Amino acid sequence: MDNDQILFREIIKGLGSRDNKIQERIYKLYWGYLMGVAMRYLQDRDTAKEVVNDSFIKAFKNMYDFKHDDVLDDFKKTFKSWLARITARTALDRIRSNKTMLSYVDEYTEHPTNHVYVDDKLHVEDILKLLHRLPDLHKTVFNLYEIEGFSHDEIAKMIHIPESSSRTYLTRAKQKLRELYKKNMEC
Repeated sequence: MDNDQILFREIIKGLGSRDNKIQERIYKLYWGYLMGVAMRYLQDRDTAKEVVNDSFIKAFKNMYDFKHDDVLDDFKKTFKSWLARITARTALDRIRSNKTMLSYVDEYTEHPTNHVYVDDKLHVEDILKLLHRLPDLHKTVFNLYEIEGFSHDEIAKMIHIPESSSRTYLTRAKQKLRELYKKNMEC
């Protein structure tokens, strides 16, 4: 058994026995990943850190009731996904608390959709810069749907918009990302 398997067996055992000591291991293991999730929604690193810490607090309150199979690979995926969803929702709560609502911006002209070839030189920082240039509502829908895996129905309920609007905002976000990529990255 390798170190990774040992660690996750300890986490599963700690959850089963409601051992509070396992929280530190989980925090160290997932902090960087959840920071990446938070940074997709928030530009300010300090705010993202607060969101990650708030997410851990929420997770720690409920993690001992986390339902999982004893299959190690399944646990790793579902637990990580569960933490990411908590973080995404916490980031949305933070956005909502700072604004009365996500603002709608309709500045797109309809263009035929063309395939964009992504250069090997595109880095995570470049992608985040492009995402942060989207209007808040479009960025939020894009993140929730494309990255976090929420359905349009779930997104609509979370941010209080019609399901059809979620689909529209996703389409517009993708269109705007293509435009931004072509304008700023292709040289």
